[in-house]
Order: sequence, then C-alpha cells, then structure tokens
Amino acid sequence: MASKKQIIRVAFDVLDERNHSLFTNGNLSITAADPDEAIDQVFAQMQRQFNRPDIRLTRVRICA
Repeated sequence: MASKKQIIRVAFDVLDERNHSLFTNGNLSITAADPDEAIDQVFAQMQRQFNRPDIRLTRVRICA
C-alpha cells in the first residue's frame, strides 16, 4: 500500500564543501510521503540548481 503524499514545507540553508554559504533561508514546498523524502527531494533540487554534488543542507526545518 502506497503512502499518502502531502505537501511539506522545508526551510534550509545551503553550504559548499568549505562551509561557505551559497544560499540562506531557502523555503520550498514539496509533495512527499514523509519529511525524509521531502528533504531528499530538496537536496536533489539544490544539487541541480547549483550544478554541484558537494553541497550540504544545514538548518533544515520542517514547517507546518
């Protein structure tokens, strides 16, 4: 049985491998089954946006 998807808002910052800030106070609404899936989707989207695999998400918050 598939999990029901819901809209989850994720707030976050993006750092590079040297902990330099690339993006602050990001805020995306993602359709996902759970918060972990939403964070994975945000991470993949930020890797595509910045065109680099070495980014990290920090200060990740799941918002109601």
